[in-house]
Amino acid sequence: MAFPYIFHANFQAGSNAEFDSETDTGSLLDFPHYSVLARVPSMPAPYSGAYCMRVQMSDTNDHTLIEGDIDIADTITRYSSFMLWIGNDVLSSADDTWNIYEVQGTADAVENAVGLRITASTDAVEIGVGNTAPTAFIGLSKNKWHHVELVSVIQTGGTGTATLWLDGANVASVSTLTNTAVLRGVLGTQNTLSTTTGTLLFAEFKFDDLQVYPPNERWPIVKRVTKTTHVFVGPGSIDSATILSANGTMDVYDTDTANINDAQARKIELDTAGNFVSHDSVTRFERGCYVVLAGTNPYGEVRLSMKGGNDRGPTAYFSDGAIRLYGSKRVDRPLNV
Repeated sequence: MAFPYIFHANFQAGSNAEFDSETDTGSLLDFPHYSVLARVPSMPAPYSGAYCMRVQMSDTNDHTLIEGDIDIADTITRYSSFMLWIGNDVLSSADDTWNIYEVQGTADAVENAVGLRITASTDAVEIGVGNTAPTAFIGLSKNKWHHVELVSVIQTGGTGTATLWLDGANVASVSTLTNTAVLRGVLGTQNTLSTTTGTLLFAEFKFDDLQVYPPNERWPIVKRVTKTTHVFVGPGSIDSATILSANGTMDVYDTDTANINDAQARKIELDTAGNFVSHDSVTRFERGCYVVLAGTNPYGEVRLSMKGGNDRGPTAYFSDGAIRLYGSKRVDRPLNV
């Protein structure tokens, strides 16, 4: 990867604020909190942090986010990656194929697409890649987070390619494509049949000029932070927080709702301008650890505590089940801070 990413959306504000616009006739697209997902049978925790993007399919409308920073000129290669979870509740009474990610050119023309296909007789789901719609497919398991990456080689001369990587492996490709320059990216479901129903979750969308690849660990002890995010949810401690960039600020709050309005919730303040770049003592959080970055390409690092007693690390962190268990019992505070 090259830091910073050209575009990165982690949905940790619990909204569509990172994208330019949203299309959601029928209101089937939202950004559920982990405590909401924890109360739904068979739903996972968000891949990271406190929120993710969700589409609950049940109609023929588009439920998408659109971003203009996802642009690709002629002869250029770019990489679009995201985490995808397909629920066991994804079913259909008719065979169906629909796009879940597109890069578009002039007049919304689709230049590359990643999509899903479901077979009604078995409810088996495949993921595929193609020019305007997927044509090359591979099977995809439900009830599991997958890393999806589209490699787009844009060529107006007829030698373009679209390659699909799944969980770190090159699995499908189409070639000899004639493209126009890409002007936007579109994430979400389009043109589903009304008979196709069920839940899709999306997380950690990244667009870059180098291949992104899947993360080595979902729950690392040392968390590299390149964007404002919830490091963990629920009670726990950290050993240290450090801002690593040459410029910027890094504030750390005790919250699991991205709420920074309560000054009492700010536990750590780091600022490169004041030479306050590291906090090296154990800090306890009750609701969660939320890192806010600001400045020019800021990034930092948080080290979780592995001590015992009151200084122990987060209990709702190292497994999906632990996060769901805590989330199912979580009670809102006044103002939900």
